[in-house]
Amino acid sequence: ILLAEEARVESGEAKAKMDSKKNITVSKKIAGDQDADATLFGGILTNHASRLFEMTQSPDIEIRFAAVDLVGHLLRQGQLNPNEATPHLLAVQGDVEENIRAKALKLLMLEGEKRPDMIRQRLLEGTKQAYYFQKAVYPDLEEVSALITVRKEGGLEKECVFGSVYKECIASIKKQRRGLFRNLLSRFDLENLGDGKGSQNGVFFTLDLGLLSYTSQVIAYLPYGFASDPLFIIHHITSLIALHGNDLLDRFASFLRPHGLASDDEFDEVNSEEDEIEKAAKRHLPHHAKEITPLLSPSFQTMEFANLCAEGGCLILLLRLKAFLRHAYNLSEARCLGFSPDMNDIGEKSITRTSTSSVFQSTAHAG
Repeated sequence: ILLAEEARVESGEAKAKMDSKKNITVSKKIAGDQDADATLFGGILTNHASRLFEMTQSPDIEIRFAAVDLVGHLLRQGQLNPNEATPHLLAVQGDVEENIRAKALKLLMLEGEKRPDMIRQRLLEGTKQAYYFQKAVYPDLEEVSALITVRKEGGLEKECVFGSVYKECIASIKKQRRGLFRNLLSRFDLENLGDGKGSQNGVFFTLDLGLLSYTSQVIAYLPYGFASDPLFIIHHITSLIALHGNDLLDRFASFLRPHGLASDDEFDEVNSEEDEIEKAAKRHLPHHAKEITPLLSPSFQTMEFANLCAEGGCLILLLRLKAFLRHAYNLSEARCLGFSPDMNDIGEKSITRTSTSSVFQSTAHAG
């Protein structure tokens, strides 16, 4: 019905027919130039948009394709909010089916032309939807990955799930690139992680750590075109570590001190010497080490400790990301320290990731 109405309007057949009748007023022409069935059907779909978005994550390939196709028709006819649809179209960029990815990318490019800021603003939510998309569609995956296999020049290559979106909709404008980097890195700001701390049964620790790992992988493998891009990210990471690093160490020490697992002197340098947990971690079987016996005490607040460890995992991911980008783009420490976001980068030469760069370790619980 929707396709028939779209074809009817675009053909101009209805307009020509009305124009030939002299007794039809302008107001009646406007009121009558729409198919009642199509309008009703479109309205019903709009009211059930959330269910339509769920169908884009169906394990059935044909349902996913049909859902993305229908989202496109509704967007074209103005019956779906692009701001709500964009994260779900971004999520589909992680689909192994090339035709589904291509259809969603085309829709994203059309929306990006009309609303240049929207793709950048919604990509953070898009990473969340892409993460849950892979968990829902490919439940047998051992680990959710932000890398997909694509066919290029007759061969297969790995690239970031948002690589094509970045190149087509964001990469050409510096303001958009930096806005995107800030948005993605905001997920690692410990002040923004508070939403999960108060939830029951440690939801932050059990759920969001995987999302942080996925987001860090997205940042690591976006196809940066200028040295100022990874330099800006490294600069931002340095600021986040400086802001939260020492405070987190202090909170760890305050929490562990009553259990004899940190220095008795609260004014002592928190990490100046090896503590009991660090000694246990070096053993062959850390969970059997005598040093961590206090962790088994009924008075030990396991969930609070888990949340502290998760925050530590967040900062560890940032430090790994910083080291990876430096190596991948051959950036010296002096160049990183000398970078300022306000620097004039007119005439900056393009760069590519070195072919010898190591694999980014995005597993949050890895040692």
